[in-house]
Amino acid sequence: MKLFGRKKKKEKELDEAFAKVTKELKDIDAWDDPKKLEHYILDSCEQIIGTTKEIKAEKKEYKIVTKYLDDIQKIDNLPEDRANEVRSAAANILETDKARVAYLESSKKITDEQFVMMEQEEDDMPSIISRMQENEKYQAKVKREMNELEGNKSYLEMEINESKRSQKRFTILAILVAVAFASFLILSFIIQSFVKVDVGLFRIILFAIAAIAAGVLFVFMSNMISDQRRDTKRLNNTISLLNVVRMKYVNVTKAVDYVSEKYDVENSYQLLYVWEQYVEAVREKEKYERNNDDLEYFTGRLMRLLKQAGLYDCKIWLTQTSALVNKDERIEIRHRLVERRSKIRDRMEENTKAVKSERDEIDNLMREHHYYVPEIMEIIDSVDKICGLNKYKTA
Repeated sequence: MKLFGRKKKKEKELDEAFAKVTKELKDIDAWDDPKKLEHYILDSCEQIIGTTKEIKAEKKEYKIVTKYLDDIQKIDNLPEDRANEVRSAAANILETDKARVAYLESSKKITDEQFVMMEQEEDDMPSIISRMQENEKYQAKVKREMNELEGNKSYLEMEINESKRSQKRFTILAILVAVAFASFLILSFIIQSFVKVDVGLFRIILFAIAAIAAGVLFVFMSNMISDQRRDTKRLNNTISLLNVVRMKYVNVTKAVDYVSEKYDVENSYQLLYVWEQYVEAVREKEKYERNNDDLEYFTGRLMRLLKQAGLYDCKIWLTQTSALVNKDERIEIRHRLVERRSKIRDRMEENTKAVKSERDEIDNLMREHHYYVPEIMEIIDSVDKICGLNKYKTA
């Protein structure tokens, strides 16, 4: 309990540090401002913490799915007499359940698969919905930042291209001025040789005009080169930040898509709707079952038989009693669970890579910009400890 309390206290202190630094950064608008790095580093730290929580939840879900697969194996390995008792109890439940199913289907607004998913994760659904809502908000925020950076990148590219075209035009103009100066100078020598006219004043004026023109061209060219270097530096910085934002957008989009696919919804609003419909359906189901003595009797009998078999979750089979009667349905359930476990394992691997990539990106940004602020370093160290990333600690 003390260890748990210290961890909670550490997370609270980390949240306060995030809030303090974020408050200092919220008014910064210039994309090439060094302080902007702190904003992205903090976002990365928050994303690492969120993804680590997802990995922990996925590990928990992976263990549960494995236990469900073990339960199916235990049912298949039951002795014949015990298996017959289970099938008999399940068949009686199916018979007495027909009226209940008809009653529920009269107002059912979600699919059977969605109902089963909601039932399996009933305790965790509020936090899952909340997490998806947070991810969607973060996804929208990152997309806005990405669009802003894309626009800034396009603008800087146009500025650089225009500067290059202007340099070419001024180079041509400088050549033309030089040619004109040389032509007039040669002409003055020809006039002096053949006409014997004093052209000294003309040459002085010609040199003065050439000097003024050269000075003006030099100033303009220097300004353009300086502006182009400045814009190129800003463009490189913008591209660096854009790559970071794109990576964040990809990671959070994967998280949103994973939940959407898992629960067959398009967004958190639909998931919330499915959850509300499930809660209502469960309420109606419980109301109906309280008046169904036969169903309660056979349900109790089945529960006792399954508990004797040592199953991890006996209750889940009340929604899949036909699978206890029909072995082919159990095979189909096993197949779906294996696929589900595979997807969870893939998602854990993706999230683990995302955490490592996000952490490496923080180090790369800090090394690239030589930016080691003690307050930010303290936050990063705290994130490393909370998420178990000490081996990725910034050098």
